[in-house]
Amino acid sequence: MRFYCFILLLVLSLLSCNNANPAAITSSYIKAKSEASNHVANAHVRRHFSTHERFVEEGNEDSFEERTINMKLPDAAKLQSLINFQPLKKLAANIQKSTSDNQKATKELFESLDVGVVGSGIFQSTPYQTWAKFVTKVYKKNPEAGQAAMFSILRDHYGDEPLAKLLAEAHEVFSLLKLNVDEDDLLKNPLLSTWMSYEKKLGTENPNHALLLKLRERYDDADLAKMLVAAKNDRSTQVIATHVERAQLESWLNGKKTTEDVFKLLRLNTDTGVDLLKNPALKIWMKYVATSGQNAYQLLLLKLRTKYSDEQLAKILDVAARDSNVRIEVWKLEGAQHNDWLGGRASADSIFKLLKLNKEGEELFKSPILDTWVNYVAKLGKKSMDETMYSVMKKYYSDEKLEEMFAKAKNSIFTRKLASDLEQEMWRSQGKTADDIFKFLNLDKKDAYKLFDDPKIVTWATYVNRLNSLKKIPDDFALISELEKRFDDLDLARMLVYAHPPEKRKVLLPSCKNCSSRSGGPRVGHPHKSSRHWKNRAQTTC
Repeated sequence: MRFYCFILLLVLSLLSCNNANPAAITSSYIKAKSEASNHVANAHVRRHFSTHERFVEEGNEDSFEERTINMKLPDAAKLQSLINFQPLKKLAANIQKSTSDNQKATKELFESLDVGVVGSGIFQSTPYQTWAKFVTKVYKKNPEAGQAAMFSILRDHYGDEPLAKLLAEAHEVFSLLKLNVDEDDLLKNPLLSTWMSYEKKLGTENPNHALLLKLRERYDDADLAKMLVAAKNDRSTQVIATHVERAQLESWLNGKKTTEDVFKLLRLNTDTGVDLLKNPALKIWMKYVATSGQNAYQLLLLKLRTKYSDEQLAKILDVAARDSNVRIEVWKLEGAQHNDWLGGRASADSIFKLLKLNKEGEELFKSPILDTWVNYVAKLGKKSMDETMYSVMKKYYSDEKLEEMFAKAKNSIFTRKLASDLEQEMWRSQGKTADDIFKFLNLDKKDAYKLFDDPKIVTWATYVNRLNSLKKIPDDFALISELEKRFDDLDLARMLVYAHPPEKRKVLLPSCKNCSSRSGGPRVGHPHKSSRHWKNRAQTTC
């Protein structure tokens, strides 16, 4: 590939110098000795290779083409001047002076293969490709010398003007740079920017569209989309990939492709379940949908519903939400599903049945789609989610069965909070008082001074606060008031003081968080047997 790069970049660089000071240019070439001619070529190649790298690092999209070679098309006058261009003649002379056996063999093969007979399209011809492979092999240890030898032979055979004309054709340049065989890393090829700049100089309105056409010669839309998504994740190719992706979207729009057409072009209709959501091409399809003013997630939901029931879809989304390879924001797709239910005024009960949660039995809290239902209930905007959920569950399960299910669910950190809240809602709906639950939890049988060491005291305290929150005028000291029914002030104060760890008091007495502004500050001395004094004492322990 280096030879092709060398020919193009050398000739174009010389052409671009036609407006510069000839003496200065000639001097820079004559300075080199005969063996340094290869370094001249390499300098051009390195300069053009670094152009694309600097562009990527700076991230300047607007100057993508302009920051490549600043050449002008070779008109007749320029081509004529090329023939008499002294640096080029000097370079050729130096190359001829370094004739070797390998160079003789290279020239003999050029003649025996009739490479020069081909004329137009030489760089894609079989004789030329065979010749180039031979030279690459012969000059394996010194590829620059091989490039120089080939250039010398081509120049001697064609002359400056015909050779320059061959190079001036953009499609020949694409082949010359070997971009047509760079299968995997085409977008990373530093010389790609050179070709795109050349396209622009030839008058191509949008080089990105020209590149898209080249890419479509070897990729279909589906594979190209996947390649572009991957390239956008690479800093070195992010900008060019974004340009080509935009060109791809524009080509579909100009071709009046429907969203269904593009869905099939990207072969998304062949994927199923989570595999569809992991397909890199899906994001490009969703961008195309957005250009038509439609909601991409809503349209994707409609497509999924042609294959899956709401229950199956909810399970797919649950799996997708935990898969790092999924390309979309799953919560938005779930939100589209919820909005569709809301639009149909679906009740919590109807969705419970739609997801077949009523048939889960004792495994209800293990169902992967229970969260889907819980999240939907939250969007219904009811005053009490717990009340709504419990009212639905009790239609399908007895209180005894629910009590068992809640107990099991509280053993898992994933369902503990939900099960506890629903259990307390069940107690409330059954009319259970704080005293009833105190006894139900067997807290009445605990040693008074070890009461706060029992984790069930937190359950009881939470239930007391739940009942208190439903009152028209909540009591800031609801917990204390309930405890006063069982313990006198002195015992209760001691129980709190000796509770370990001290942080447990704040958990047990959350209603005390605003007590400081009401109690008048801490007191010292022996607590009197009055509710008011005890509440002040409770504040100091909080």
